[in-house]
Amino acid sequence: MTEKKNNWTIMAVIAILMGLFIVFIAPGLFDTTMDQLILKQSKQATNLSAGPLSRLYVGSLYSGIEMLAGLALIAISAALYTRKKWAWPMAMFLLSIPAMVNGYIGLGWLENLKKFPPSYITFFLSFVAFLIMLFLKENDKKTKNAMFWVFTLLGMLGSQGFMLFPHALRVILKDPASALLDPAAAVLRRTGPLMFLVFIFAGLAIWKLAQRKESGWYMAILTGLMMAIGAFPAHYLRPPTASLVPKGTLDPSLFTSTYWMAGAQGIVLVILLLIPFFKENLYDKE
Repeated sequence: MTEKKNNWTIMAVIAILMGLFIVFIAPGLFDTTMDQLILKQSKQATNLSAGPLSRLYVGSLYSGIEMLAGLALIAISAALYTRKKWAWPMAMFLLSIPAMVNGYIGLGWLENLKKFPPSYITFFLSFVAFLIMLFLKENDKKTKNAMFWVFTLLGMLGSQGFMLFPHALRVILKDPASALLDPAAAVLRRTGPLMFLVFIFAGLAIWKLAQRKESGWYMAILTGLMMAIGAFPAHYLRPPTASLVPKGTLDPSLFTSTYWMAGAQGIVLVILLLIPFFKENLYDKE
């Protein structure tokens, strides 16, 4: 009982510290990452084209969501301390949000500025906090093992979904006529919304599986299927690019294509979820 109580106390401390960090420190890291990249891409805001504008719109919308996640972590820290059953799944869901999204927020820095993005501090801290909370929860080894692999894959898919949604938005905004007339651009009208839904469903699947609900298993299946159905058509209809490696290093292939690799990960998640070991250890029979 003492060990369990200590674990819940540690989780409560992690929740309040991460909440305070997300509310008071992360916004500065976020704004630095967003603003410097947008100003560079737009020549000091004199040429706000589709790329910088899509990043500005999506980032501005998300910044409020991240602040809400931080406030919620602070709010539920007392419930974690008193070992409320609902508090741990909620904390896992809240920590998954900045861990998934800040991959996109900082990606442009790596591509364009060739420097470590400030927002990746938020990503790493959220991810580490997420893993600590996962392993502190009193579950048997099989359950923790199943949760680790499935939650990690869900986080990877959610992160890629949030990266690929703005890509679709950027392409459509850049040339709306092509989005109506050119199949290579038009495919993103379907892919983009599916990528956004992958991000939403990945977070919800983590929340429900943390509650050990069968609905979480179905949400995870849908997450993998949406990624596959959204990503593979985009890979095959759009001109081949080696988008996963620095420009000029490798020729385009299945293994250097963001869309193909994301779709493959979606299939891997579905296969994993259908294996009896994972299905039996992820949720309680109702």
